[in-house]
Amino acid sequence: MDFQTERKIEANRWIIRARWFYMLGILSIGLLTKTLSQSNVYFTAQEMVIIVVGFVILNSSFYLIQRKIEKQKESNNEINHTLLSLLSYLQIISELATFTYVMHKAGGIESMSSAFFFLPILSGSLLFGLRGSIIVAIISGILVNALVLAEYLNFVPHINRYGVHTIEFMNLSFSLTKTITTSVSYLIIGIFSGYSSKLLLRREVLLKEQREKLNQESWLRTSELKQLEKTSQMLVDREKDLSNSNRQLDEKITELEGSKLSLMRALREVEEAKNKSEEEKNKTLAIISNFTDPIIVLDKEDKIILFNLSAKINLGLKNSDLGSVIPANDDYGLKNFKGFIRKNFNFKKIKTDKESDLLTEELYLNEEGRETTYKVITINIKDSLGNSNGIMKIFYDFTREKIIDKMKSDFISIAAHQLRTPLSAIKWSTGMIIDGDAGPINIEQENLLRKSYVSNEVMINLVNDLLNVSRIEEGRFGYNLKSMSLQEVIDLVLGNSKQSIDKGGIEIEMNNQEKNTLVCLDKEKMALALQNIMDNAIKYTPRYGKISITVVNSGDGFLLLSIKDSGVGIPKKEQNKIFSKFFRATNVVLMETEGTGLGLFIVKNIIVKHGGTITIKSEEGKGTEVIIKLPIECKI
Repeated sequence: MDFQTERKIEANRWIIRARWFYMLGILSIGLLTKTLSQSNVYFTAQEMVIIVVGFVILNSSFYLIQRKIEKQKESNNEINHTLLSLLSYLQIISELATFTYVMHKAGGIESMSSAFFFLPILSGSLLFGLRGSIIVAIISGILVNALVLAEYLNFVPHINRYGVHTIEFMNLSFSLTKTITTSVSYLIIGIFSGYSSKLLLRREVLLKEQREKLNQESWLRTSELKQLEKTSQMLVDREKDLSNSNRQLDEKITELEGSKLSLMRALREVEEAKNKSEEEKNKTLAIISNFTDPIIVLDKEDKIILFNLSAKINLGLKNSDLGSVIPANDDYGLKNFKGFIRKNFNFKKIKTDKESDLLTEELYLNEEGRETTYKVITINIKDSLGNSNGIMKIFYDFTREKIIDKMKSDFISIAAHQLRTPLSAIKWSTGMIIDGDAGPINIEQENLLRKSYVSNEVMINLVNDLLNVSRIEEGRFGYNLKSMSLQEVIDLVLGNSKQSIDKGGIEIEMNNQEKNTLVCLDKEKMALALQNIMDNAIKYTPRYGKISITVVNSGDGFLLLSIKDSGVGIPKKEQNKIFSKFFRATNVVLMETEGTGLGLFIVKNIIVKHGGTITIKSEEGKGTEVIIKLPIECKI
């Protein structure tokens, strides 16, 4: 008798025994539901008695068939394969028929009886393997869907479980969605149980082969014992030699005892060092836990290992988050913490410092109409050897600084608006007096008035810069982007700067290889940006210096505009601050005391809003090159 047949007999025996228990459980569920249910629509007592009697008869019949097969096996070691296959098929068919009838009587789609079909699927996996479990799962799904469809089309009378038609019965699409989902779960269970049965069968075959192998090895061991008897005499002879070796071992043991004492001293030192390390760790944890600002710490495997009380209160983290893995995308940016920060929030990335492994972001929490702003710094925790031990995110609350900064911007905007009108009036009045519209003036008066006019112009430019900065920060610096020639804007800026260029004797070298290429520009804003750059180049280039303007195609959908002067340059240590508000390099402050330090801040914002980039290459005493990269197509 082959192994598969033995296994099928055992599976049939197990299913028959198990059926007594799970049928008793199903009957108990029916009785409990009938007792607790508020509806009178259910199995009658007579129907339940008939079902119980029919079940006992059916399962007893299966048991008798099983016993007949086993007795035949015991008597002549032969199996009636036809009878065994018939028993297997009857068990599956009877369960499918019974559960379909129970589901119909329990209310069809309104009942939970569809869960019982998992039992014949498991039985099918034990009796017929993967293919059998999948086929039974498919048949189960067909029966459930067919019953629901038949009841809906009134081929089979529907029994209302709750006394009235429910949405599950009245809406066919809803019912089929539920039953198809259940059918898919049957198929998943069928595949899973089938593969499990297949793995168990493979394990059983392997164990059988190992048992046969062990029997063979046992015979070989008997032969080996005889051989060992022969060698035992040889061992007696060698015993004398071993006694000599024992004396040598005793000497070695004495030496090892001394080494053992040294090792114990070393272990004590290691233990003391470990205790000190643990103490330092506890101190660090205590410091982090008592920080008023939220802190989150990840280990080397990107798992959350620590966060303080402030993170729980202000960000909504829970103790269950410990051990959760955070993706490393975007340098562990706040986007990866969306499932853990349980507050209504927005965020934006400020910058990433690759040299120091620092990521800076801003987090905006909105709770009950109150917005709290955090500056979030992500730090790579490294040991003394430079190896990464994890990540720490520190949330610094700078809501107050944000409010103060907004108040400052509002003040600058209001002050600039209030100054603009009187300054324009002074410019108009001074200009009329200089032109003689109010009567003749002498040369000394004219010189004083011209100085006043120039100073007033400086004030007007300062007010305009302040207003532009205020509009940029408030998002009101509107743009009207169109495809046009960059050369047109360059010509406009050079025309405005002609007087200053001629006065300084500066040579302008133009090399535009893309005059016919159209670029996505706001003419007014780009002219303002290039005018600021050109004014700086002229202002800080010595007399008879040179300014080179070059335009080339970068080959990736952008134009590169380079404005290079032979001026004083920018100190290297100050170049990273050049686009900050109100910043002026120390060397140019000595040359030109006037200036707001707002020009390049405005320039960078204009270039960025165009979808471009701006970089500066400079060496003190040798000049500065401003490189602007602008998109050719309008994508904004």
